[in-house]
This record gives sequence, C-alpha cells and structure tokens, in this order.
Amino acid sequence: MNPQDYWQKQHQKYSSFDWITKPTIFAEQIIKLLPKNGKLIDLGAGQGQDSRFFAENNFQVTSTDFTQDALDISQNRSKNLKINYKNVDLTKTLPFDDSSFDIVYSHLSLHYFDNETTKKLFNEIHRILKKDSILAIFVNTINDPEVVESEKIEEEYFLSPVGIKKRFFSIEYFRRLIGDKYQINILDENGETYKDSIKNLIRFVGKKL
Repeated sequence: MNPQDYWQKQHQKYSSFDWITKPTIFAEQIIKLLPKNGKLIDLGAGQGQDSRFFAENNFQVTSTDFTQDALDISQNRSKNLKINYKNVDLTKTLPFDDSSFDIVYSHLSLHYFDNETTKKLFNEIHRILKKDSILAIFVNTINDPEVVESEKIEEEYFLSPVGIKKRFFSIEYFRRLIGDKYQINILDENGETYKDSIKNLIRFVGKKL
C-alpha cells in the first residue's frame, strides 16, 4: 500500500476520536525533562496534538509531517498558537541546519523504516540536535501482538497485515542504534497510549553528549 494513501485514510479516521485533540501520555510524562522555552521539533507530528501542547507550554515548536492533510488539520486547530509547520519526509536528509534544536521529539513516527534508513535518520536527528540537548522518542515494541500477524522482512522490520512496513523495536536494538551518543535518562518498555491497550511501548529520553 502507498504510505501517503494509507496515512490520508488513517488521519480521516483518527479525526473522529477524542484522543487526537489532547496531548499524548508520553508528552505529558516527559515535558518536565525538557529545557524550558527551547526550540523543539516534532517529527511526524500527525494532527499536532503534542505540537500544540508544547507550544502552549512556551516551547518554540516546528511541527512536521509528510502527510499534508495532517498538517492542514493541525494548522486549523492551532490558529491561536505560533507554530512553524513543514512537510518533511523522514527518509530523506532533514532540511535543517546542524545544531538547530534544543529538543527533537517524536511520538510513534520513527518505526516505519528499514535498518539502513533508520540508522541514517538517527544520524540526521543527532546532527540537527544541539550538544547537551534532549532527544525524546516513543516507538513500537517488538512485543506488540501485531508482530505475530506480520511478515518479517529483516531484523525487527515487518510487513503488517494492512500492507504497511513497520519496525518493532527491542531495547537491545535501540541501544545499538543510539550507541554512546546520548546520556540515557529514560529507556524502558513502560509506554502507553490513549489509542490502544498496549502498555509496553518503548520510551526514550536522552541528552546528546
């Protein structure tokens, strides 16, 4: 399935749920760990509930997604907030200068890529993040029940039953991915969402060294 078509349909469906307009559990949990009033980029922000949450708490927010429908919905819901919106494809070089942001944030958007693309993306994230600043990421877990229904493509990367390629992270893979580039504040499988009943998603918060 074409990812653009899939996500356009998903965002149409998500618009009918109440959780899409309120901050995620992860955002509320980790905001206290972020530098106050920092420049924050939300990668794969979807309909922007966390982008709005951070903007309301005085962060300088850049909200990104590769689905224009999601960005349009987010902008319509954010008219009273100062947020910079940008259409960004995470499989390509990120269109930002080195050391541009105090916080790189992502909620359930970095787990759709093969190993090589994922490594390149994490290198790009490291590049745009200032030294001693914060990376906060929330991703799928290898213990997700969907894994057993999916076709394995490579390590922790699967073709889901709906035809979308997804990465399901383990803690071990995540540690290899970040290497020694970050001081780890949180790395666990205690993440949960309002969207579904899974309560063991991977949470990561670390400081760039």
